[in-house]
Amino acid sequence: MNIARTKTAKTYSPLIAIGILSSFFWGSLAFTQNLDLTNPENQKILGVSFMDNFNTAKPIMAIPANQLIEESAYQIADYYVAEQLKTRGSIAGYKIGTFTKGEYDNGPVDGLSGPITGVMFTNGIHKNGAHISVDCCNMSFVEADFGAVVKSEAINNAKSDLEILAALSGFIPFIEMPDLIQPLEGGTNVSGIATNYDFKNAIIGDLITTEPTNEWIKRINNFSFTMTNEAGELLAEGKIEDAYEPIYRVRNMRDRLLLRGRQLKAGDILSLGNMGAIRPLKENLYFDASVRPVFRGNIATVSYINLDPSGTKTVSVFIDR
Repeated sequence: MNIARTKTAKTYSPLIAIGILSSFFWGSLAFTQNLDLTNPENQKILGVSFMDNFNTAKPIMAIPANQLIEESAYQIADYYVAEQLKTRGSIAGYKIGTFTKGEYDNGPVDGLSGPITGVMFTNGIHKNGAHISVDCCNMSFVEADFGAVVKSEAINNAKSDLEILAALSGFIPFIEMPDLIQPLEGGTNVSGIATNYDFKNAIIGDLITTEPTNEWIKRINNFSFTMTNEAGELLAEGKIEDAYEPIYRVRNMRDRLLLRGRQLKAGDILSLGNMGAIRPLKENLYFDASVRPVFRGNIATVSYINLDPSGTKTVSVFIDR
């Protein structure tokens, strides 16, 4: 997921923090100069409090950019992830975004030392043809994504592109449907870390098995995609070469996770990010409708063309209205 948000923000009700300071109102007090978000106690209260917003599909208060650094954001995310693991199954894998090739080669950008990552949960990974309610979230959308599956822990030490490819079982058609619980105005990519990069739902297709060859690297760097609805209306189209190089993203995700002490393991699903198509479920203030119009229809299908030698592969999600 890599999004640009526009227009004017709504005004939302404050959330009530939970934990050892259950009577403390974050909406009015959380982001005063007296609150130290480097303090583990405060980080835990904030991270735990996000679950109420996640469960009720209501936005949090924005975390001002000048009050949160990258390190603290990941620490808050760790508490939020720990809460999610109580009800959302186990860790299914990771997602990455907010970067283009070479963006961080010369040092940090906008407070980030590199692309941000989030944790995905087994209860949020759904099979092809899954049903998702149009009212699932504060703000969700159908995103044409692309995924990889880890075959072995050799990926943690792989050097070349072919070695990385050898450590993957293959790639999967992938639709992500996150929940943006941050308000439009005031949030940043750093605060997006704290909310675990907004992961909620993903729909995956069948594994496309790959081999560690230059031919397969060429294929995964050059396929095209479309997004359509059940009427066959073309909603978006593009090419992976205009979005990113998949192996480059796998490498960056691996490196970012290793910096935080997280090793990839066999079976991990890796969400590599938006290929260029986002369609919101509802009218909203987050996106410019001329660029990202609302999804019209009941079934969204993303097709991957000229990737698998056996033919076009697809993944679909049913939107329950």
